[in-house]
Amino acid sequence: MHIAVTGGTGYVGAHIVAELLAAGHDVKLLVEPQWSNDALLAHLRGAGTLELVRGDLRTPDAVAGLLDGCDAVLHGAGVVGTDDSREALMWDINAYASERIMRRGVELNLDPIVLVSSYSALFPPPGPVITPDSPTADGKSAYARTKSYADRVARELQRDGAPVVVTYPSSVVGPALHTAPGITEQGWETIVRYRVAPKVGDAGMQMVDVRDVALVHERLMRPGRGPKRYLCGGQLLTFDQMIAAVERGSGRKVRRIPMSPAMFRGIGRLADLTASLQDRIGVPERFQDGLKNWAGLVVRLAVDRFLRLIVGETCGRTHDHTVERVRELAAIGSITHAHRKRRARFTFTQRTKIIGNALR
Repeated sequence: MHIAVTGGTGYVGAHIVAELLAAGHDVKLLVEPQWSNDALLAHLRGAGTLELVRGDLRTPDAVAGLLDGCDAVLHGAGVVGTDDSREALMWDINAYASERIMRRGVELNLDPIVLVSSYSALFPPPGPVITPDSPTADGKSAYARTKSYADRVARELQRDGAPVVVTYPSSVVGPALHTAPGITEQGWETIVRYRVAPKVGDAGMQMVDVRDVALVHERLMRPGRGPKRYLCGGQLLTFDQMIAAVERGSGRKVRRIPMSPAMFRGIGRLADLTASLQDRIGVPERFQDGLKNWAGLVVRLAVDRFLRLIVGETCGRTHDHTVERVRELAAIGSITHAHRKRRARFTFTQRTKIIGNALR
């Protein structure tokens, strides 16, 4: 297939594009006018037929040029953040650009039209379990609200029978493909750097490997299946399990500080405040980034004693897999540690399970 892709130069998107190319698809990739990443570009061009289109996703002309001549579209571009400092940009990209691409894709009879959403669009759910049929949530952050907006548009088109497919990845982890690491791993780096983390009761995080998220999206590129929604939930790790894995992988002891839910929310508000003050009074960027990453991780995990959600089919990594990923980060210099680098992948059974769900 000839597939138009947005967001293919980011952490998740780069893996998706690589997987599409490896499967024999031709990819037409929209990139920012000034984008440059020689290592990633060489990797992708070595994997298959890649066409670059430069333009601003926020303009109708860029969208029209991207979709022209394509069979399908995968929209993965998004502004990710744990604070509201870039709310206006989030609305432009996550909400309005997503709507423009989906509606234009329907007009051009593209099939499928894939929207990479987030489980943030469904959180909090009305019950203890998130499913693909969970209602779109109102959203507790700018990121969640903008993702929810796009999700509502997608469901409206689905009700009309359009072949719109929505995926909801949880916390994505795994090696970066010549890009910056994912936001979850940025939180790990902060914990290791300062050797301190909150002690959270009844909290956990759904983690899914980025390579398997990419594989799922390649398997979705089959026309004629109609509207679908899929969760990419991964494996639930409690917060204590995650910190223990970080300790094992980094070889460093992490001090755990008990905090109440009210304190967690206060940290989140402080992180938002530092972001808003940076331009006004010059808050040091290193301090701001560290606080935002740490606070964002905490708030996401522990809003009023976060329920231990089982998000659809679990197909993720165990505690030991997280240990190995921290060791990978150490090996490439993201975390200071002895040189160890091993890659753990899903078992054949686990892969078959998640791919089978995508093929339904």
